[in-house]
Amino acid sequence: MKTTLKQITAGAFLAILLLIGNTNVKGSEVEILNPTIETTLNVENWMINETVWNTKSFMSYEIVKAAETGLELEYWMTSETTWNSNENIIEETEEQLIVEDWMVSDYIWNRE
Repeated sequence: MKTTLKQITAGAFLAILLLIGNTNVKGSEVEILNPTIETTLNVENWMINETVWNTKSFMSYEIVKAAETGLELEYWMTSETTWNSNENIIEETEEQLIVEDWMVSDYIWNRE
């Protein structure tokens, strides 16, 4: 009996919340009070000017390529000391791998 009363009360409370929430909704409909009026398009002079839109018109101007300086070999580019791989590479040596007792101990790895 007590559980049924709690369920009825919870249902009624939920229904009241839903009703209150739905009654305060404003602006759900679209109202057109002032319809938008588009103005006519005006064609301006630059829009139909051939010099603006002609892709070949820029070819009439003289295009000057920037002169590049000649490539020169510098001393470090051909020097044997720069490119001698025996001097630049230092070989590293590693110590031998040592397996210690704790690494293979049954006591450490087989705990239950």
